[in-house]
Amino acid sequence: MVGAGGIEVDEIVVGLDLSVPAQAALAWGAAQARRTGQKLRAIHALAPPAIYVVAGSSPLPIPFDSVEDSYREAVKAAFAAVQPEPGWELQFMSNDPGPVLVAESRTASLLVIGTREHVGWGRLVSGSVSHFCLSHAHCPVLAVPVERRSARAADAAAPALEPAGSPAPAG
Repeated sequence: MVGAGGIEVDEIVVGLDLSVPAQAALAWGAAQARRTGQKLRAIHALAPPAIYVVAGSSPLPIPFDSVEDSYREAVKAAFAAVQPEPGWELQFMSNDPGPVLVAESRTASLLVIGTREHVGWGRLVSGSVSHFCLSHAHCPVLAVPVERRSARAADAAAPALEPAGSPAPAG
């Protein structure tokens, strides 16, 4: 498949954090990668402190050893939960998640993201990575919803990877 700028693309990019919606997106992306025979690349973006963010800067890979061990292990466990195929990878990137995922969408056939409800102050303070990706990605975007009731229960207990119904394709 040919993507933006005539670049050959054959991978699915998934935004991954430790939230239930992101883990549901990873599960959906992994199943789709298996169905289509594509590679999967999960990206966990860590926003650096504001004093280090430069407008228009490119995302930078973060060496695994620079991320706190327990946190790194939790993200690796979330990735391992989908039983990755050979050639699939997990990357840590340094920048705000929205711009990182949009930049990485240039070489992807599909960007898969989770959605979570941000209302009121929550949306003003943290914004919406999914909205940013849906508005700016260079490839089709699939937003995987998670049922609010099961997401709350899972956040309180163990992560659930069951999306609620069909994901909403966009792009």
